[in-house]
Amino acid sequence: MHSSEERIYLTILITASIIGLILLFFLVTIVRQHKKRVKLYNEQLRQEVELLETERARIAADLHDDIGPLLSAVKMNLHLLDTTDKNDLVIIGKTTGHIDYTAKRLREISNNIMPYTLQSKGLIKAVQEMIDLLSAATQLHFSFDHQLPEIPVSKEKEIHIYRLLQEVLNNAVKHANATQIDIRMYEEKKQYCIDIVDNGAGFDQQVTIDRKKGLGLQNILRRTEILKGKVYLETAPGKGTSYHFSIPQS
Repeated sequence: MHSSEERIYLTILITASIIGLILLFFLVTIVRQHKKRVKLYNEQLRQEVELLETERARIAADLHDDIGPLLSAVKMNLHLLDTTDKNDLVIIGKTTGHIDYTAKRLREISNNIMPYTLQSKGLIKAVQEMIDLLSAATQLHFSFDHQLPEIPVSKEKEIHIYRLLQEVLNNAVKHANATQIDIRMYEEKKQYCIDIVDNGAGFDQQVTIDRKKGLGLQNILRRTEILKGKVYLETAPGKGTSYHFSIPQS
């Protein structure tokens, strides 16, 4: 090879190397920026959800600690009224019934906002209570299998896992037209795993997301991201719905 050809070849090689290094630098920079954006988004998401859960806990405590006793005091004062007038007694009786109904709804709302059982007895007991309430209020049949007496996770993670289950089950109750829902919670390869399967109508998940009707599904994905977990969803119209969640222990 002549010296001029060698110089041309060497120049091309150096130029190509420089261009390659520049492209590599930009590629690494883009990847790093993307990772930073994802990390920032997840952190903002986590803070927003934590703020929401803190506010829920405060509202639930206010309802339970303030409004509940106030209703009990009103009911007690009604019973202290000294009257023999039949009309007054009818009014008192109706008012007492309204107070009892309001107190019951207050407990239900407070428990839905932030379950007392979740705070006091842990995740498994709270999930069982949620299933019992749904079973009593609907025609659905549930099976619940958990292979651990209690999942030893932080309270924050317990709340997120509970909300995941709550969102999936509420979606199934409202939209699936199912008759059976099977829930399984277990540990595998240092992951907390949750399987939820129903025999309902199923849906086209891509169409649901594209039409922005999948708010419940988006909430499920958001909670899973916060937990740094993965969710596998299998569904199709007429084929039921199956969720598998895999959540890191640490």
